[in-house]
Parts: sequence; C-alpha cells; structure tokens
Amino acid sequence: MYNTVFLTLLTFNVVYSSNLEYDGWATLTLQHALEDVANPVYTDRGNISILSLRTGSHNINQEPLSPSDITKIKELSASNKFYQLKSTVLAADGTVTIFYSSVKACMLAESELNDILSVSLDYVGRIIAVTLAVASTTTCEGAVVPSSNLKEFRTTVFVRYTDIGPSPDTASYIQKLEREREAKEKGELKDNRSFLAKYWMYILPVVIIMVLSSATNPDAAAGGGGNGGGR
Repeated sequence: MYNTVFLTLLTFNVVYSSNLEYDGWATLTLQHALEDVANPVYTDRGNISILSLRTGSHNINQEPLSPSDITKIKELSASNKFYQLKSTVLAADGTVTIFYSSVKACMLAESELNDILSVSLDYVGRIIAVTLAVASTTTCEGAVVPSSNLKEFRTTVFVRYTDIGPSPDTASYIQKLEREREAKEKGELKDNRSFLAKYWMYILPVVIIMVLSSATNPDAAAGGGGNGGGR
C-alpha cells in the first residue's frame, strides 16, 4: 500500500513540475467597441501572438484605422465616453478565455493611440487577465488631436507573472504545538502569569458592579453624612 501511495505522489510531482516548466504560447484576438450603446458591436482591431510565455516575446499585427473609425474615437472622446476592448485568448492547450477592459476615450485620443496591454499570468502560466492602459497620460486635458495622428495603434505589450507570497512555516508551528502538548502531558508546562492575568475575567464583573452601584446610590456612597444631630 505504501509503495502505491509513494508512486502516486511521485507521479503527481513530476506532472506538476512539468506544467510549471513548460513554456507555452498564446494568441490574443483584439476587438474594440467604438460606439457608446448598451450592447456594443465589437469590430476587429488586430491580434497579438505571444511566442513565449516565459520570456514574453510576441508579435503584434494591427491594421490601420479607417476614417470612420477615427471619427468614432473622436466622438467618444468629445462625449467623455469609454473605449472598450475585448481580448479573446487562445491558449496552447486549446482553452479560450475572453477578457474585457476599457479606458477613457479622451485619454486614448490625447495619447495619440499609444496604449499598453498587460497580460497577467498565474504561477503555472495561465493567462488570468488582459488589461488596457494609456501610455502617456492619466487625465483628459481637452487637447485637440488631429485625425492624422489617430491612424493606428502603437501598442506596448507586457507579459507579467503573478508574484507568489511567502508560504507559512507550518512545520515549525506544528513542532511547537507538539512540544507544548508533550510538556503538558509531563506536567512540565507551568503557568507563570500574574494573579490578575489569570483571573481578570472574574474580577472585572465585580468591579463594574461596584462602580455602577456607587453611581446609582450616591447617598450610600457618602456614608449618610447629613444625618448628624442639629439641635
């Protein structure tokens, strides 16, 4: 039985390690919505081929914008609306995931279509987010951008791994609990706390009752000093 369990664990570790070390690829199909409506229609913008998830190497293919698309972006910018991006991710294992992101259209226009796509990966290399940002501005300043500067996107792509936080030292904690348990069984663990630290939960209610009694009966607390003979 133990040999079976050992072989199962060994097999799991090998498969898990290979998933961590495998350098996969992914393809992102980009579509955008250029109208501010309840159910926007997404039209093709281009695609990004991530050749190596480990190194982040990639190719970008985006077509120039048509005059009507440029007009729509300028209209979204003038009305202070959002530019919406839809990213459809095809992973190496065949899974398809869709992510949505948006920025203020005026920020995108004033940056002259210089945008940033951040592709976030988890610790095993799965894409868990695709977010859009603007490269050169964080606010809309009302600048008028000529249409000639809005002909095509100038996109920068970053592939980022999620940072793994430090794991808890459970082994040391369990050892500490074991030592305390053994000490209690042997009678070696002594309680060195003070009297108040041990019994404060019994003393505190008595003190509260005494304080409340004094506050509600001030004459009794004064000791009846006004009853002396006056004759």
